[in-house]
Amino acid sequence: MRIAIIDCGTNTFNLLVADLIDKTHHRILHASKVAVKIGKGGINHRQILPDAMDRAMQALVQHRQTIDGLGVEKIWVFATSAVRSADNRDEFIARAKAEAGLDVTVINGEREAELIYEGVKHSGSLTDETCLLMDIGGGSCEFIVCNRHRAFAWFSFEIGVSRLIDRFNPGDPVTPSEVAEIRTYLDSELIPLFERTEQYKPVFLVGSSGTYDTFTDILMAAKDITGKPTEFSYTVDDFNGIYDRILLSTLEERLAIPGMAPFRAEMITASVVAVKCIIDHYRFSQIKSSAFSLKEGILFAVMEGKL
Repeated sequence: MRIAIIDCGTNTFNLLVADLIDKTHHRILHASKVAVKIGKGGINHRQILPDAMDRAMQALVQHRQTIDGLGVEKIWVFATSAVRSADNRDEFIARAKAEAGLDVTVINGEREAELIYEGVKHSGSLTDETCLLMDIGGGSCEFIVCNRHRAFAWFSFEIGVSRLIDRFNPGDPVTPSEVAEIRTYLDSELIPLFERTEQYKPVFLVGSSGTYDTFTDILMAAKDITGKPTEFSYTVDDFNGIYDRILLSTLEERLAIPGMAPFRAEMITASVVAVKCIIDHYRFSQIKSSAFSLKEGILFAVMEGKL
């Protein structure tokens, strides 16, 4: 069976098309993403603004055209933080049906975390040791305490990078006082995570979604490594080099960093501060980036009969 998955994230709408061969084998036919930024200007006011709504519909129509051209038999469309928290989410769902012929399922943060884990555990990033999996989205951040066998606990916080940028409006470049303000906020918001994960003692960090993809791309470009690995390991020193460079740079300078995705350059300052907050609290020395996340989790859940 040929299926399509659309992940309607806060910053990007991601499309994955695959042939399901059996319960354990598949073949990816197409993967693409469209920068939408549906949370821009309204996410902390529980609104998808009109221009953002229009961008979202344009992206869905574009993805639907790709899907129709590939002869897909079944489509899954999931929406996450920006849509689920919007007071006008019913308008989003209705327009997606009317303009793109797509039925959108809005999932809560816990279900999002479960599906992220399903994706990441197939990437090769997890081991027998307990780790903390962190997925940075535009609207929310999901955290899963897990190993390759099971997830022990999962959490979802409405502290995604779009929300942080909208709330703090950092300068260009961000100032030390602005970084401190964001850190203070995150340290406070994440107290439930810190308290409830103390018993598990995770020994390394696994990151998924766009921010961590960008870390991988920057490090691979700097080290002249080619290819598209499903998991990429690096040290805290590697991360700190990226952290310092991003916080000291203007938007124009960030855009010139080899491996930087242009649509990430504006918001990545908030992303690196969030990652630094987690690394400092748990004193991690090893980090892995997983190329698999929510959309792959949906794919594997479908293959295994869980969706």
